[in-house]
Parts: sequence; structure tokens; C-alpha cells
Amino acid sequence: MTPEKAFAAIITDLKAQLKAEILEELRTELSVTPDRTLTFAEACEYLHMSDYTLRQLIRQKRIPHRVYGAEGSKNPRYLFSARRLDQWIREQEEANYRKEVRTG
Repeated sequence: MTPEKAFAAIITDLKAQLKAEILEELRTELSVTPDRTLTFAEACEYLHMSDYTLRQLIRQKRIPHRVYGAEGSKNPRYLFSARRLDQWIREQEEANYRKEVRTG
């Protein structure tokens, strides 16, 4: 085996080992990341959305949220899961790129 081929084989082995280590580290980090609870104002900032738009989505039940307060309260407290909002964003992005099926 020539020195060039030996060197190339070593580099290939190191790349594979490094890739496996990075993937394992990412899997561990992603599974350990705790979910954050966001207030209404934090959710607006997180989503880059106005108060009005977020309230509309809540009223239409189009965005995942939790309501704290008495039934029929005039000042309910809305809380959001950052993980669920991330999932909702991905679903919205996917919906924007789905092909529409036309009939007729």
C-alpha cells in the first residue's frame, strides 16, 4: 500500500468516527433539551407575531396553547410550549408547500 492510500484510509476512518461522535452528541442534546413554557408576550416575540394575530389564532383554535383562569374569565392567561410551537411552525411551513389537489 502506498503512503497516499494509507493516508486516505486513515482520513476516511477518522471522518466516519467523527461523524458517529457528532451524531451521538446531537441525539443526546436534542433529547435532553427541556421544554420551555412561554407567556403570551414571550410567544409573540418567539413567533415574531403581533398580539392581534396571536389572539386571532387562539380564538380560532389554530395554535397550540393552554388557558389558565376561571371559565369565562375576562382576563385568561395563555401559556405556550416552545416545543409545540416549533412543531406548529414546521407544520405550517409544510402546509405552505403541499400541492393542492384539484378535482373536476
